[in-house]
This record gives sequence, structure tokens and C-alpha cells, in this order.
Amino acid sequence: MSALKVLTLTIVVAALAVTSGQPVLFHLTDVLIATLVLSAVWSWLSVRGLYLQRTLRQDRAQVGGVVEQRVQIRSTWPFPRLWIEFTDQGTLPDYHAGRVFDLGFSGHRAWNLEAPCRRRGLYQFGPAIVASSDPFGFFRTTRQLGPVRSILVYPATVDVNGLTLPAGQLFGGDRRRTGWHQTTPHVSGTREYQPGDPVRHVHWRSTAHAGRLMVKEFDLEPIADIWLILDLHAEVQRGEGDDSTEEYGVTIAASLARHFLKDGRSVGLIGIAGEHLIIPADRGERQLRKILEELAVVHADGQEPIAETLAAESNRCTKNAAIIVVTPSIDERWPSTLRGIRDRGIQVGAVVLEPSTFGDAPSSLFLVSSLATCSIPSILVKCHDQLDRVLSIGWRG
Repeated sequence: MSALKVLTLTIVVAALAVTSGQPVLFHLTDVLIATLVLSAVWSWLSVRGLYLQRTLRQDRAQVGGVVEQRVQIRSTWPFPRLWIEFTDQGTLPDYHAGRVFDLGFSGHRAWNLEAPCRRRGLYQFGPAIVASSDPFGFFRTTRQLGPVRSILVYPATVDVNGLTLPAGQLFGGDRRRTGWHQTTPHVSGTREYQPGDPVRHVHWRSTAHAGRLMVKEFDLEPIADIWLILDLHAEVQRGEGDDSTEEYGVTIAASLARHFLKDGRSVGLIGIAGEHLIIPADRGERQLRKILEELAVVHADGQEPIAETLAAESNRCTKNAAIIVVTPSIDERWPSTLRGIRDRGIQVGAVVLEPSTFGDAPSSLFLVSSLATCSIPSILVKCHDQLDRVLSIGWRG
């Protein structure tokens, strides 16, 4: 029975008691009033004096991962609470957390929550909602508890270590063989030990296999910055959600950045959205985090076509640099612009997202043919392609 019905019953009984003068009706009225008051107070007190502490194991995650957090609720009032409902609010997609618990005289409960990361972006956990009722279920009281914690979800990346075209062939000219005193991240092979070779260069697995000392040989990496230019022009995007050119483009850009940075190269990122996204070329894990942080929140809401972006931003590249364009655009102007950049001594490549597989759009077949005619290496990606396999097959053209 709801509180409104009990209140109505109380009024009716009180009216009958006044009109009839029966003592039993007066007593019944007192009982009903006392029940309503005590129930309301019980319900109100059940969610007072509660404090919530939320601890995230990390404030960064990646699509496909899980965010772990620990939630603790404490009571500062020394009486037990029964049947408290906990519901955690949050903006992370597909995150739903709730439970029912009691608080004894100790006044403490703690548990772990896991939230799957299905979409890149900046999200929050909390605030939490606690609710309770009186033993009769007449009144239900809710209260909001903090704190709120933020979580940044990086875009997904795929392994493209099998990229078949040698980086030196595409970017910055041929590699050169180093002397014994120079090391780089690029091991070209092994050879037999010669007097003067450092012991740290000994390749013990090859030594055990050959039965004689073998040392590693290194390729001297050409000095080249790799610039990834992500097309964020709103008009050329197709698809929705995970099956959109925006999400595929972000994943490809993140994967290429991770691949080349892991290879010891210097990588920069350019994307012209509502706000200019420009990350100067640099190396290392810190650079990868900077790129992933920007790609986590970027959206394809720009108004500048990729051809204009290439023309305006290519001046950032030195002669011994490389540009990789990631775009779903089939505008015939940007291959010509890219060819002009290549003629200035800058190596170029393009990852083309086939827009017709993401939505209603013309085919990019003619565009890919134009890239091949211009001898611009390209990779064609279609919706539902396995990105690690397609990117690892390598460049063509």
C-alpha cells in the first residue's frame, strides 16, 4: 500500500472518529499517523550520513579494455541500514552498475566494479544514486553521492608490424649499414664476429645455432619525420558509430603512429576538425600518449577539404620527411596536390577508406587508379575489413 493510500485511509478514519466519537477509531487514527511519521523518518534517515569513496585503478584506458574501480560506502551514523539500493551513474557506453546492500553497525561496504570500454572518448563515472525505503514500503527516498571521476578511453590500435614495404623504401631514402660502434632500433641481420665488435652486439641465439660467435648488424635509420594527416572533413564522412569512416580513420592513424613510434621513428599528426589538431613530430612513448589522447576526443566536424589541408600544412615537412594521408575523400584534387608534394622531395603514401562500403557514396576505384598512375603508394580499406591484415599486406602502386 502506498503512502498516499495510507494517508487517505488516515483522513477517512479520523473523520469517522470525529463524527462517531468512537474511541477505537481515535486510537486507530493515532496508530496510522504514527506509522506514517515513523516510516517517513526511517526512509529519510536510511540515506543520510552516507559517504562514498571511488578509486579508479587508472584514468586512461583503451577500446577493448576494462576500467576497474573500487567503491566504498561508509556510514557516520551508528545504526544499521537495510535494503539500500546503489545505482552508479556514468556516461561510459554500456556501463550499468548497481546492487542492493545492507549496512550493519560497522557502517562500511566495499566492492569492485568493472566497466568495458567500447568507444573512444572522455567519460565520467558517477555520481551514484542511493535509495532506500521504510519496512512497509510507504516512502522511498533517494540521494546523490559523489565523487565523480573522469576516464579517457584511447582509440583501438591494431598490430601492423607485418607492413611489408620496407620503411626506407617509402620514407627518406635507402638505409645505410652502420659501423660496429653505432646502434639503431633496426637490425638488418647477423654476421660472424670480428675482432673489435662489442660483446653487447652478440646475438646468442644465432651463436648457439651456428656454433660460432655471431653479432647483429644494424641499419642506420634515415633522418625523417613521418606526418600522419587525418581527413576530418565532415562532408566526406560516411557510416555511423563503429562502422564509420571517422572511427576507421582514427583507428588507422593511431595504429600507424604506434607502429612507427615503436620502430623508433619521429611521428607527427595533423587533422583539421572544428579545432586544428597539430602535434609536432617527436619520438617515444610520451609522443604516442599525446597522439592517442588527441585522437580519443577528436571528431570529424571540419569544414576544410583534405586537398586544402595538404596544401596548407605540407610546409611543415622538410625534404627528408614523409606524409601519409588517411582519408575517405574521392575528390580528384588531393592526389594532384600529393603528387606536387612528392615532387618537392617529400615521400608520400595514402590510406584510402572506400566510402561506398560505409554508406551511400561513389566508388573510389578511379581515385585509387589515379594514385597508382602517379606512383603514389596506397592502401585501400573497406568497411568490416580486418585492419591488421589489410594494413600488414602493405602498400601498392
